[in-house]
Amino acid sequence: MPEPSDLDRSSVRRQFERRAQHPDPADFLLREVEHRMVERLDLIRLQPQRVLDVGCGSGAGTQVLAQRWPAAEVLGIDLAQSRIASARAAVKSNQAGPGGWVQSLVRRLGATPSAPEPRTVRFAVADAHRLPLADASVDLVWSNLVLHWFDDVPAAIAEWYRVIRPDGLLMFTALGVDTLIELRRAGARLPTLPDMHDIGDALLAAGFAEPVMDTERLTITWADPVRMLADVRALGGDASRLRPRGLSTPRQREALLQALAKRDMPISLSFELIHGHAWCATAKRRNDGFIPVSMHPRRSSRGGA
Repeated sequence: MPEPSDLDRSSVRRQFERRAQHPDPADFLLREVEHRMVERLDLIRLQPQRVLDVGCGSGAGTQVLAQRWPAAEVLGIDLAQSRIASARAAVKSNQAGPGGWVQSLVRRLGATPSAPEPRTVRFAVADAHRLPLADASVDLVWSNLVLHWFDDVPAAIAEWYRVIRPDGLLMFTALGVDTLIELRRAGARLPTLPDMHDIGDALLAAGFAEPVMDTERLTITWADPVRMLADVRALGGDASRLRPRGLSTPRQREALLQALAKRDMPISLSFELIHGHAWCATAKRRNDGFIPVSMHPRRSSRGGA
């Protein structure tokens, strides 16, 4: 099971509230991982009626899911109110005319840009640890690079299981323990990231059937270390409870840049990408931990009823 997290939920919220007010220079990573998730989704037969995007951010991925299944109701949730406001504004902007940024994403991901307008796309401010949804109300739970921001991973996964319907699908990604290992070695303070095996254990403990976990390593290269630090900062800073309360000083930042300058240029950073998907069994475990069992009369072997 995952180790207890030292993340502070209110700090996580504040960080992403601030970032929503500015263009996200690190959005390229979210979109690249989203592309890879959609490619994997192509191998699965699924026609969901209701889709939940946990940690939807600015809503780009939510709208791609809505374009993929235009008859489905798609709900995006995020902890940061300013991000939800941006997502709602983006929906209005995209619906104002063709050729918007979501349409370009849809083309890149291989969907049909001329598909009917989504029936329902909604956004809500919500905590992933306490989802505002009824039990067994969602066919697909989707989450892109969010799980490593949960301060209680087992509780969040238990919520995913609670809201998913029997035979429903969970698909998610997260950053793993070897992410940005080069910066750790250079002395940077970085949050603790989850281990793939611990997440798999949490999925089984919650009740998901046959979880499939694997990792891949992405390597991203920057020519400018200053730009690299800005992009990494946009991915999220230190939100731990034990973090130093003061801001990083210019001297600390300069020391990190000098440590990076000793490396060969350009600078490459590693991202351990955890992929996971799991199904909810047809016989779903109840909240009390028991699984309902159906009893059927045995047919007679003598030809009778």
